Amino acid sequence: FKRVVIVRSAVQSRDVGFTPGSLEEKMSLYEQPYMQICHTLFNRRDAYENLKEAGKIEFMSTSFIRGMSFDDSIILVDECQNMNWEELSTIMTRVGYRSKIMFCGDYRQTDLYRSNKDKSGLYKFHEVAKTMQSFTSIEFTPDDIVRSSLVKDFLIAVDKYEHKEDNYEN
Repeated sequence: FKRVVIVRSAVQSRDVGFTPGSLEEKMSLYEQPYMQICHTLFNRRDAYENLKEAGKIEFMSTSFIRGMSFDDSIILVDECQNMNWEELSTIMTRVGYRSKIMFCGDYRQTDLYRSNKDKSGLYKFHEVAKTMQSFTSIEFTPDDIVRSSLVKDFLIAVDKYEHKEDNYEN
């Protein structure tokens, strides 16, 4: 593989036109987690920028992915619970020769606004992809949470609360 392509949706507005600055300045807000990860992995604050300058990492929003094809790449689709079906479908059809694609997300943690009738496409995408021979799904459990015991306790409590809430509705 020649590069890692990280794809994320600009969830807050679905359009980066409302934030001040150039396109690069607007997108840098969404790159912060990857800068932090590279800093942790390589113990260098400039690791992400160095990889980006060398063409080893490319970051893009779903807003600008149409018409592209990614060859010899590892495509990491992050926070995909915040993408609708059209975005996920568009990304899937960008996979070029000798490339791999990974979709990372948790449909229970979507940031989409239900009041806008925005709906995550992750569940539908997962159901469709499960029918493909070339697709593998890995589901993590609370035992896999590595951030902190507080995060683990919180996510377990939310799951219990939501199951209790479901029981009241039925």
